[in-house]
Amino acid sequence: MKLTRKKLLISGAILLLIAGFCGVYYGVYLPRRTAAADNSPGKKTGDNNDMDRTFKVRRDDLVIGLQQGGYVNASKKHKLALQANHRTKLIWVIDENTKVKKGDLLAKFETDDLLEKIENFEIEQDNLTKELDLARENYRVLLSTNAAELQDAEEKLSQADDALRKYRRFERVNQRDTLELAITEAEDALKTEEDAFREARDKQYEATSTQNAEEVRQAALDKQQAKIDKAENTLTNAEDNFKVFRRYDHPSKILRLVNAYDQAKLTLQKVKISTESKAIQQRKSIENLRRRVRWVTKQLQRYREYMPMMEWRAPEDGVVIYGDPDRRWGNIDVKLGIEVGRGQVLITIPEMSNLVVDFDLPEQFRSKVQVGNKATITPDSLPGEKFDATISHIATLPVNMVQWDSASPKIYKTKLKLEKQSPKLVNGMSVQIHVVTKIIPKVLFVPIEAVFEENDRFFVYRSSLSGPEEVTVTIGESNDNFVQIKSGLEEDDVVYLYRPYQKKQDAK
Repeated sequence: MKLTRKKLLISGAILLLIAGFCGVYYGVYLPRRTAAADNSPGKKTGDNNDMDRTFKVRRDDLVIGLQQGGYVNASKKHKLALQANHRTKLIWVIDENTKVKKGDLLAKFETDDLLEKIENFEIEQDNLTKELDLARENYRVLLSTNAAELQDAEEKLSQADDALRKYRRFERVNQRDTLELAITEAEDALKTEEDAFREARDKQYEATSTQNAEEVRQAALDKQQAKIDKAENTLTNAEDNFKVFRRYDHPSKILRLVNAYDQAKLTLQKVKISTESKAIQQRKSIENLRRRVRWVTKQLQRYREYMPMMEWRAPEDGVVIYGDPDRRWGNIDVKLGIEVGRGQVLITIPEMSNLVVDFDLPEQFRSKVQVGNKATITPDSLPGEKFDATISHIATLPVNMVQWDSASPKIYKTKLKLEKQSPKLVNGMSVQIHVVTKIIPKVLFVPIEAVFEENDRFFVYRSSLSGPEEVTVTIGESNDNFVQIKSGLEEDDVVYLYRPYQKKQDAK
């Protein structure tokens, strides 16, 4: 019995050792080994190993930032567009992606229509110049003719004025004085005859052999009366002439002279207006011809200046890109025979010596990102290459990601300056950008998929000897992959990256 009891005790101790070993192996060693395997970059996950995905909590620097897609862009691009305001056709163009040197020929445009326009303008310029010279000569002749007409009209007006003045000052007075003198003389003659009649009436006559004294006296009186009647008639005629002069001759003459003066004055005014109008019309004609000559000369000069624009040469060394790489849509399909108008960008030559990185910063991350933040650039075509950069510019105002859609997300146009230029980077290359906004030193953190939320409570599933246990945690800041743990976990704790209970139920 004693031997049997001893054997039993030894067997029990051995079983206890085996049980303890198994507990340590399955409860501590195996979870930590699994966590290490999960944290290794070469681990692959799938439906069959999701039940074993765990993470070992560690204390390290937590990098806070964001990751966005962007593209490499040249800070300076030479965009070649037709500057001539003349539609033409592309007849030759260098192949895209060709490396060129400064001065190399890039494109040629059709010039037949341009040369025809230049020739037509040259002919029109020559004809207009001759027409202008003829108009100037006609203007000089017109001025001479106008001067002669004005001089003639002025002379007629002067003659009419002289005639009016002469009549008013001399002729009218002379005629009036003559008529008044005739009246005075007739009155004097009448008075003389009347005195003679009275003298004859009072005179004593002697009788003759044939007549007595009374008959002689009566014959003398009759003779003297006849003289009085004649003198009266002369006076009446003189007075009548004076009346006719005052009532008819003088007003008629003065009216005729005034009308002649007014007519000459009006004629002079008409001549002035007519000559000035002719001169104005001729000057307008000359000015119109001058304008046409200037316009044709300007057009001719412009089209002559277009001729050198019909050949493009490289402004700098670079690589040829068709269209405008900064324009997302609306670029012309560059091929021979296409019609090209002013301002259409056909070729772009970016300067590769000073590249930057452009990307769209989402509005929700604007407060987290500042000018001067560091970033790492990873080209999509060179996944193993990384380039350091710094945020150099953030637009002041946001814009819609889709310009014509006001409901699209808002973004800020942002630029990164490369710390060092590299020949591996080229214009237009797509890159992934990791912007570092903050580094929290020496904190505990776990993958985001390890933290779950329920009723405003955050928790994780921690591995223990008895299996997964739910642990409430307090979280801090996070990046795209990890979240800070402020309380609830300790360093080297192992957490599950899934809901283990849920996985078990799904497995059933």
